[in-house]
Amino acid sequence: MEGRAHGDGGAAHTPSTPQEGKWPSMRVMFISHSSANDGFGGGELTLLNLIDRWRELRPEVDFFVVSRSPEGMMQAEFDRRGVSHRALPFDAWVLPMIRERPIDVIMTARMDSEAVSAIASLIREYEPDLVVTNTIVAPWGAIAAKMERVAHAWLVHEFGDLDHGLKFRIGRKRTFEDIGILSEVVVANSEAVRDHIAQWVDASKVTIAYPANDLPRARALAGNRRAEKAESPEVLRTVLVGRLGQSKGQWRLLRAIAALRGEGVQIAADLVGPAGSAELEEIHELIDVLGLSHCVTITGETDNPFAHMAEADVAVMASTCEAFGRVTLEYQALGVPVIAARSGANPELVTEGETGWLFEPDDISDLVRVLREAHEDRTELRRRGAAAARAVEERLENAYPVSDLIERLEQAVKTGSLPLRRLPNLTREWLNLPNVVERHRREVTAMQAAVHQSETWRAGRILVAPLRFIARLVRLR
Repeated sequence: MEGRAHGDGGAAHTPSTPQEGKWPSMRVMFISHSSANDGFGGGELTLLNLIDRWRELRPEVDFFVVSRSPEGMMQAEFDRRGVSHRALPFDAWVLPMIRERPIDVIMTARMDSEAVSAIASLIREYEPDLVVTNTIVAPWGAIAAKMERVAHAWLVHEFGDLDHGLKFRIGRKRTFEDIGILSEVVVANSEAVRDHIAQWVDASKVTIAYPANDLPRARALAGNRRAEKAESPEVLRTVLVGRLGQSKGQWRLLRAIAALRGEGVQIAADLVGPAGSAELEEIHELIDVLGLSHCVTITGETDNPFAHMAEADVAVMASTCEAFGRVTLEYQALGVPVIAARSGANPELVTEGETGWLFEPDDISDLVRVLREAHEDRTELRRRGAAAARAVEERLENAYPVSDLIERLEQAVKTGSLPLRRLPNLTREWLNLPNVVERHRREVTAMQAAVHQSETWRAGRILVAPLRFIARLVRLR
């Protein structure tokens, strides 16, 4: 890589400067929480689309991505775009389960420390003008950027616990405080996320940018299937796209369909998205218990979910709390009205009575109500679908466009890495590591003592005693 001097002894990086409104050879390093080993999620797709959109607006900008190992589907996408990349092992600070065993804490801390050092080394080699952390999952790129005094931005795509059921290693409050402390810009992907993190992050650092979406591709892949489908006045066809799981709310839709079946209202559902074996078994069990096997299809993961969206009369967004809901925009772009839970960012994207319906996520009877309304009035269904298709274009052009985000990030490059006003909360965890090591030492000592006091150990000493005596005699000779 062509070098650009940082200065001596860790001096602040001097960013590229604009000439005639352009950024010559501006370099951006992304830190991705995932390499998409289990399929593409919203965070991964947002990163790829952001790179594409940024390149459209600033062709001269160069990108480098550090992602979490092992390598997965993201690497092929980086190669296809000509984006340099490196995969590194690191752990998360927002994760499904907190590690509590001392040995696990110690080994994780070692891996994360090595990741910070490796990222800092890559920063010195690549010399980016800006480091951008994608999702709240891991802070190691942010710490490395501060170490190397390079401007840092954080893309916050999620609540963490409210939407994905994740746990915060140092607590929710301290995590979001650190996101603000370690960043020059914090980018929320919706008004709902902005309002949530405003409790802990300096408002002057926060901006909103709706995720970049490739809606023309969605329309192209959907083709003309929606125009060709024959409507059935008896059956309302619904679709729910998303990973099968408790937080995505497939169970809400199934229970509502079962309730309406008792009224003689026929509704079919197509569940599209990946699933783990446990989640798949759970959803199959619920379908059997409710007697819905004749009207529910589990499509699973597919390269073209848009064809399934286009075949539906109405889409359902039943998640407990969506930070944004990119799939909602995809439904709308295909002219499919949306029934969405009144939580998270859904009220930003779905206008009650105009582009869809909203229901209370804790009230299955409310979902039953709106499904019944959609089933009974197909004219209104089509009207709201057409309104959704018009509204999605207006929203993406006028509300928090990606172009505004890019300008804000470029402004952060001009400002540079700001001095820390205080140490991040994560420091407390690191300072506690000697205590964790001492706990581990005591556990090992206790295990050894228990072994030495066991009957098996004593019997073994008695059995090998003659052999030890003979060995000593041999050495004396």
